[in-house]
Parts: sequence; C-alpha cells; structure tokens
Amino acid sequence: MRQKQKEWITNELRQRYIRAINYPHVKLHPRKRDQILDEVYDLIERKEIWIPYGEVKRHYFSKIPSFIRKNKKMMQEEIKGES
Repeated sequence: MRQKQKEWITNELRQRYIRAINYPHVKLHPRKRDQILDEVYDLIERKEIWIPYGEVKRHYFSKIPSFIRKNKKMMQEEIKGES
C-alpha cells in the first residue's frame, strides 16, 4: 500500500473518531468505535484499496490514544483562543 493511501485511511479514522467524541478525554464506546472502523473500511473497499480488515483494525486501535491526545490538544487550544 502506498504512503498516500495509508495517510488517507489514518485521516478518515481520526476525523470520524474525534467527531464522535462527546467528552474530550474519554474513549468511545466499543460499539461506536467499531462502527467507525466499519464505515472507513467500506470507504476503503469502494476505493478498491486492497488491505485486510484485520490490518486496518490493528492500525486503528493503535492510533486511538493519539486521536484522543490530538483532540485534547485541540480543545485546549480552543479554550486558550477564547480567553
């Protein structure tokens, strides 16, 4: 898989995960987390990118802590901007 495809997949997962977070420092409920994975995998299949589901799932789960950190950082910057 090309780097550009990998970045696209990570960005899709990150954007959807952060958009779904209701509370800045809390992981999503497993059902919602899995729903995001399925949505992004459907997009991957539509783009005809061949990558096993398990590989995307592993990558996604490994990235969740960084998604949460990024969201926390964005929230802090928003608060500073409002002050």
